[in-house]
Amino acid sequence: AIAPDLGLTQQALNQLIHHDYPVPEKGAKQLTLVLCAVQQVVGIEFSPLIPDIATLLLTHMPASYAYATIREMINDTSQYMPVSQKEYYSWCKTYEFYVKKQSLAHYNVMERCGALNPEGLDPIFKRFFTSLLGRKDVLHFMDIYLVEGCKAFFRLALSLIKLIPKSQLKSLKLTDSESFWNEIRKKTFHPDFTLEKHLSSMYPKVGKIAKRYPNRRMLRRALKYHEQWAAENMPIYVDETPPKPMGYIQSDDTPVTLAKPTIVRSCLAKWLPMSLKTTKLDLIYSTEIHGRSLAAFYNQCNRYKNTIVLVEAIVDSNKTVTIGMFASHAWNINPSSYGDGECFLFRASPEDPKCFNWTPDFSGIDDFESQAIREQFMVAKSDFLAMGANAAGTNGIRLDQDFIHGSTSKSIGFDNDELVGPGIEVFDVGLVEAYRLIREVDGNAVGEEEKVWDLTGL
Repeated sequence: AIAPDLGLTQQALNQLIHHDYPVPEKGAKQLTLVLCAVQQVVGIEFSPLIPDIATLLLTHMPASYAYATIREMINDTSQYMPVSQKEYYSWCKTYEFYVKKQSLAHYNVMERCGALNPEGLDPIFKRFFTSLLGRKDVLHFMDIYLVEGCKAFFRLALSLIKLIPKSQLKSLKLTDSESFWNEIRKKTFHPDFTLEKHLSSMYPKVGKIAKRYPNRRMLRRALKYHEQWAAENMPIYVDETPPKPMGYIQSDDTPVTLAKPTIVRSCLAKWLPMSLKTTKLDLIYSTEIHGRSLAAFYNQCNRYKNTIVLVEAIVDSNKTVTIGMFASHAWNINPSSYGDGECFLFRASPEDPKCFNWTPDFSGIDDFESQAIREQFMVAKSDFLAMGANAAGTNGIRLDQDFIHGSTSKSIGFDNDELVGPGIEVFDVGLVEAYRLIREVDGNAVGEEEKVWDLTGL
């Protein structure tokens, strides 16, 4: 599996693994395991601090403990780290607010060189001080941070800039944010500096200085206040994790056919929900193995959520097109339609691969009949199988009971084309295959096992 960068960027993640620490091959696999679990199980897509925090934790504990620790940090009310892009930009703006409040001289210098822009704060809010402190000091701070959360984080971030006295600020020749942080590094990597000594600045016992540092309650209010600014100013996040074709489990008893072409598996990896991208395909039904009938299909698929059905649509004697559907729920005979908006239809042919996601009605018109048709995600009857519907009574895709004939029409909710090709609504069915999804992290089927690791007793 490729490690998700969680907003750190793949370039910075590779720098972390191969140069900053560096991480041995076994350690890189453990880090990938933890990051995939955080993304897939906890559902975190943007939290740039986590890769460094996970790496530091893995130097002292196994992957299951590191994952459990990060999961608890995410769920804790102490707000250990920003876990969304909006929260991240709110943290950056809150830091700028307190820098200005504590020292206008430092604020003016940092603002001029760009060190208070979200991009200029990478050494703090993306790299967890690892480029500003020695390894021993970072691990020492980790002990404090695991107890105090964001309170300790902001105290260290605010106190480090004060290593440069106000009297020296005017003499600094700063061209950009990196030049400012290099001045901080001159202080923190000086032989006389240790975090142990610096703690007296972070935690002054008495006087006005002690009141300058925000407590947890003040931080919560400031972070909440700056969320609106974050929502208005944050850019669109693009996940830089390189796409790759989905893998598949090969077996002599159940040979993979329709999912074998790389183009099909690459498209599926791109179209699946984020939490399912790092999974493998496992064949659970094939007309060649289990028989060409709807009853056999239900028998093989009724235990599994999140399945992919691939259909070989025969256009003529020389051409076939692979079409299909992703079902969020298990296929079972049901008197009414079911499923949800994660379902989608697709065409995976090499010439024109395309995905058709479901979209809600934003018109604001209360047309209950139209809404009911729009929400026909999955239709599972004893005599046909379908997904999507329209007012004419046809479906986005429909397979008859014997899996010999099929049809495709434009459906309201998925707004799809005829999947086989323009003007082709009825087709003969060749091979039909259904796949469940297996998590690469632990080898378990999606939906069968809730926990990535057995953490009983922690």
